[in-house]
Amino acid sequence: MITSFAELMRLQADLTVAVMRAHHSAWNNRYRVLPRGDDQVSKVTWDGTILYHPQDVIEPLQDMFDRAYLQHDDETLDRYREALRTLFHENIHLLAGPGTSLAFPLDAYEGRAYKVFEEGVTERATQNELDNFIDELGLEQIAPGIRKGQSVQAYAAYTPAVDAFSTAVGADVGLEPAEVIHRIAVVNTAEKFKVAAELLYTKHLSQLVPETARADAISRIAEAMHGPFAAVYDYDKNDPSDLRMAGLAGRSAFRSATAEIQTIAEHWAGNQDLRRALDAGLGPTTTPHRTPDRTQQGSRASDGPHSGGQGSDGPEQGGQGSTQPPSWSSAPGGHRRSASGPARLSRD
Repeated sequence: MITSFAELMRLQADLTVAVMRAHHSAWNNRYRVLPRGDDQVSKVTWDGTILYHPQDVIEPLQDMFDRAYLQHDDETLDRYREALRTLFHENIHLLAGPGTSLAFPLDAYEGRAYKVFEEGVTERATQNELDNFIDELGLEQIAPGIRKGQSVQAYAAYTPAVDAFSTAVGADVGLEPAEVIHRIAVVNTAEKFKVAAELLYTKHLSQLVPETARADAISRIAEAMHGPFAAVYDYDKNDPSDLRMAGLAGRSAFRSATAEIQTIAEHWAGNQDLRRALDAGLGPTTTPHRTPDRTQQGSRASDGPHSGGQGSDGPEQGGQGSTQPPSWSSAPGGHRRSASGPARLSRD
């Protein structure tokens, strides 16, 4: 059981790795407190530092331990739980697989899909595992009733796309949606689409495509997912039609991936002699790769399974030519603090 604020802050990454069954965290063992007037609640920078706002994260968590074992009203428990959600969310951003750390794409257009996928998957994983995080810390004893508290549903414009996508992928490969989310969440930004693509590749192409063409095939499947997710980038969390469209975008990303799988399968089904020769070690190859169509960059999911260009997303300020270090925020554009009064996260 974690019994102090200092202990929680020291062990936050290790606890997240344990709960998420991840390989490691890219946290650099430093967290900073944002200025009180800052309009952001929290964020992760690309050197592995976490920044927390005092009113939204630091003070509620300190208060929770200062008043350990006492009974609290629902509002107080909600405040504690939301602070924990933010801390857990930011630490999930820092999870990475073997041999990898933080990574981000440099192309500004590609960055839109990566941002939607990164934040949507991270928030869904946070919501899925938050009670397990609380249990791992023993916080139901520290703040009785905290498991029943309410926390913000962040990235409300992005999570419907991720939910629809993980449901479709899970149904296709025989996994629960939560397991699909988990596998994607425990790798860094640059690897997330690849993990999803590899699930589909293993199910449909692993016995058909030569090993020397495996990486190229997975890359093509991953790229096929980008356009629909990129289209979600500017969706309005307060617009019900946009939320429905986000769900359609997730399904569209799955359909785009399966269409690419079909193209690859048709190519290799007619070239099995070549596949056997390549598997015997006669040399590497790649399958024909279509040039992504970026003319539909702003298209929406309703345009069909190939809506949008081949896009992917990155962190804030991480576009090509940017001179500012990028960072992940626990909340997208709408997640800002009000100019006065207690900080409240908007439900994006």
